Amino acid sequence: MTILTILLVLSACASVLLSRVCGLCAIWWLILRALLFFIGAFVALTLLFFLGLLIYSLFIDRNKPVTKAHHGYRRFTAEVMRFILLLGRVHVHAEGVEQVDRTKPFLLVANHRSNFDPFVAMRVFRGTELIYICKPSIFQIPIAGPFAHKCGFLSLNREDNREGLKTVLRAIEILKDEQTPVAVYPEGTRNKTDAALLPFRAGAFSMAKRSEAPVVIACTEHTEDVAHRFLLRRTDVTFKVLGVLTPEQIANMRTTEISDLVHAQMEAYIKRNERN
Repeated sequence: MTILTILLVLSACASVLLSRVCGLCAIWWLILRALLFFIGAFVALTLLFFLGLLIYSLFIDRNKPVTKAHHGYRRFTAEVMRFILLLGRVHVHAEGVEQVDRTKPFLLVANHRSNFDPFVAMRVFRGTELIYICKPSIFQIPIAGPFAHKCGFLSLNREDNREGLKTVLRAIEILKDEQTPVAVYPEGTRNKTDAALLPFRAGAFSMAKRSEAPVVIACTEHTEDVAHRFLLRRTDVTFKVLGVLTPEQIANMRTTEISDLVHAQMEAYIKRNERN
């Protein structure tokens, strides 16, 4: 049962209980009061839920390395992300996902327009544990940071080459030994410009070569609209898998060649959609 379903059921039960306690009255007033109480109960329970997450996250030690998979944390975090998308009236349309073999590890690379991009990807790949490579600042965000740490998400410090190499090696280990998919944004940061894509950091593709994992190329559209429409208006977001590069296809390619190929595919798709 999802988080949203649980909160709705609890709110409905609270509304019924209130009507019983208050006794008989005019039916229209009873319905209105029950509806208002239902909305209030849902808001209150949602706030209590996130308050509980905040309190729990305070006891997570972010300095303690995560050396083994925490499947429960990953599944729970994915459900929380899905719940947030539902609250924000975000409708996700997935295309081309059938090209991905979810029974095997893969490196997911996509464009980066919004903080909601990982939410969408984890919604599309629900049931598949994705390990994200993130900026160190992500781990300092309340609630999100501690849970990302417990999920085994990796921090990539691009200003420290030694620490960056450790992250890359750990990602290769996750792909090759733990057989778990890894997701990365090769732009390195959110694209806040009018350009279709920022330049790629080719090093991200070395993880696929060294782990012999396929590269799943994807584009996310309209997530930059979510924040200012959250709760107020519906936002339709598209997640499209453009293609999959097999280990055999990239075996004899340099990482810069893979990077240029993926960048060209993404850029062509984004510009084509902009014209339409």
